[in-house]
Amino acid sequence: MLLAADATDAASPHHRDANPLWPCGRSTWQPRTIHVAAAPRATRSQQVRTPLDEFEARPRDELRCVWTAIMFLTRLPCPGWCDHHPGYLMRSLAYFPLLGSCVVGLWAAAMYDAASSLWSPLIAAALSAGGTLWLTGCFHEDGLCDTLDGFGGGWTKSQILKIMRDSRNGSYATMAGGLWIVAKCAAIAALHREGGSTWAWGASAGAGPVILVAQGLARASSAPLVFFYDYVVDDEDAKGEYYNWFGESRRLLGPYRVLFAIASAICIAFAALHVTAALRALSVVGVGTIVAGEYGRGVLGGVMGDFLGATICMLEVGIYLAVGADVSRADAAALARCAVVVSLPQIYGRWRKWYERRHGYASPKAKEC
Repeated sequence: MLLAADATDAASPHHRDANPLWPCGRSTWQPRTIHVAAAPRATRSQQVRTPLDEFEARPRDELRCVWTAIMFLTRLPCPGWCDHHPGYLMRSLAYFPLLGSCVVGLWAAAMYDAASSLWSPLIAAALSAGGTLWLTGCFHEDGLCDTLDGFGGGWTKSQILKIMRDSRNGSYATMAGGLWIVAKCAAIAALHREGGSTWAWGASAGAGPVILVAQGLARASSAPLVFFYDYVVDDEDAKGEYYNWFGESRRLLGPYRVLFAIASAICIAFAALHVTAALRALSVVGVGTIVAGEYGRGVLGGVMGDFLGATICMLEVGIYLAVGADVSRADAAALARCAVVVSLPQIYGRWRKWYERRHGYASPKAKEC
């Protein structure tokens, strides 16, 4: 950086000697070069920090994560210092399988075993399902109904999100939700054993142990879905700012918490059920989670809260059906015909899109409602 005196100061030798910018004894005007050190960079603590940065700077509090999961999944009373902070909620996904089995599953299984000693298996299943709805506040079922209405009635992403924001139930939620609860109660009743449930490490049988396992394994799908798929945030939703935190799932959740959720689900299955039943339940959860994630990506571009709740509900019923299935009675021809009939609409839809792109046919755009 060069600093020079003005013309008046340069004409005065006395001023040159007095001016610290001039070297002593010089008879000619010559500016001195002064090196000014650059301003130090702002440290990390001095930089502007977002709420997410401030949250990550806090000490890890796993106990609060556990209580946040309990508050989120159930209606049980929790400590006053616990709330629905989105950061702790995201990290608490790792504990969903454990709490799903140890809290919700234990509650539902105990109600079923008690009710089945007095009434028929179907009535016991209905009472157990009703008790679970009370304990969870019909939380995941609300997501199931919203997803059914949105995916069934919407043609575009914006239409789907708009329908899902509506708190009113439509025809899809009413009919499909009713069929879901009927299928759940019937599937649980089909698992009933004469004499009640049998509880033993690695060899439990009956409806009670399967209920306990299903409540945990179904919730194990949330962590990998949120981690491996983009979280869709609805900007027009009143809770959009809250769910914006979920967009940082890979940063908040982390791979180790996802692995913990998966590992805990595997341990629960093999600790409670026979190997064959445990493998069936885990297969349903593994395949169902991947299918749900890809389906959500194809329709919405990712996953969201209501979609996660719907996935949990469907996987729970899927576990009951898989464990209770009598493979010895399977009719290969009937299963093949069913697979063909279900696949034909999908195959035709893909072929039609390919044909229209190849011949340059423009598909009409869906109108916004």
